[in-house]
Amino acid sequence: MSELLIALGLVAGAAIVHELGFWAGALKRAPDEAFDRQIALVRGSTAALVAFLIGFAFSGAASRFIDRLDIIVKEANALGTAYLRADAIAQPQRDQLKAAIREYTTDRVELLSGKNRDRIEPLLAKASGLHERMWTSAIKATQDNAPLMGVVLPPINEVIDLHSVHLAMARRHLPLPIMVVLLATAAIGFGLIGFGNGRSNRRFVLLDSVYGIVLAVALWMTIDMDYPGIGMIRVGNLPYVETLTPMK
Repeated sequence: MSELLIALGLVAGAAIVHELGFWAGALKRAPDEAFDRQIALVRGSTAALVAFLIGFAFSGAASRFIDRLDIIVKEANALGTAYLRADAIAQPQRDQLKAAIREYTTDRVELLSGKNRDRIEPLLAKASGLHERMWTSAIKATQDNAPLMGVVLPPINEVIDLHSVHLAMARRHLPLPIMVVLLATAAIGFGLIGFGNGRSNRRFVLLDSVYGIVLAVALWMTIDMDYPGIGMIRVGNLPYVETLTPMK
């Protein structure tokens, strides 16, 4: 629902600023060739700036999106490795460690399923307790056995470290001031198009609608990709699902 509201808000915003520009242009309809040339220059320059800002923002959002995907794969691989290496330790710590890893992986599947968003905070809060369970079981099982420690502890340590990295990546977005400047510049640029139409007292409904929709879609995709937990463009939980399957 939130992604639909964002898309509708962008389209509605484009329509509003265009109409405001048209109204302002209609108030200054007196012929002025020098003024019209200046308006055309500013309008073209603003459109170029909007294209640059959208390209910059989209590139950053896409880069962060790919980084999030890479972190998920690394974390899933670390969980799978930790689960397999748990076979190297004795009971009862073996079953304790495997149970904690399995529960942790199950929580990861739910966390990135896109359902029950109210469960996100409880699952994140639960992670530290599972980290402690995994680490405690591994330490008890490998105590006074340095070679075994070198086998069992590294993937568990990696799982714990990657949790912090994953959280940091999930919270990393385009800085708010840049987003505000991007939206404001896009609004000014589209408003200037309406201003020019108002000056000539002509409406180019089809052309302006196409441009407005394309602009809104480009902005929406940039925002949606930068917030993969709430939008349509999501990071999936498939690596965790594939890792969890053998654990069952």
